[in-house]
Amino acid sequence: MDTLPEWASDPRTLTLTEAQYDGLPDQARKLVEVVDGNVILRQRGTPEHSDVSRRLANALEAAKPDDPCHRISTDINMHFVKRRRADGKLTFRRPDVLVYRCIRRGGKVTTADAELVAEVISPSSGHYMGTVDKLAEYANEGIPVYLVVSLGDDQYIRLVREYRLDWASRTYHLAETHERVLELEVPFPVTVDFKELDG
Repeated sequence: MDTLPEWASDPRTLTLTEAQYDGLPDQARKLVEVVDGNVILRQRGTPEHSDVSRRLANALEAAKPDDPCHRISTDINMHFVKRRRADGKLTFRRPDVLVYRCIRRGGKVTTADAELVAEVISPSSGHYMGTVDKLAEYANEGIPVYLVVSLGDDQYIRLVREYRLDWASRTYHLAETHERVLELEVPFPVTVDFKELDG
């Protein structure tokens, strides 16, 4: 390769407004997250990462009450509300698992709707982004519960850190470190053995 890609000499080419993002083909939209208009290329997870995310979503789906209405989704855009900019530069993340209050069909899910987000962290993925950047971002947005599911080198769940929001400071505190079994009370009670999530 004799020439550098355009973004290497002009980082502005890695930015998007909401209108530009909405104009992208679906396949391209699935490859990125956007923070303050800056494109972040998403790393594809391992099959184990995907399986754990899906099984966690299924366990939450099975445990959710009929009232109030909740939806559980995987890998969808969650638009930030507090970080929205006047210049049209958007911010959204695509958590591995998202529990949110029911919204109208076809509506955009926002952080104001979110009650729990979960990120599955593989040894090869960015521990820093999952445990530092998103911890601060999600807390600032007011999401009550944040789970960080850590896979070991063997791709089995090592532990799950459950963070709860301190509303006054808009920061998370570590509420529980789950080993072997995930037991949650918020946003609704659920108990699931790691073996069920690992498959």
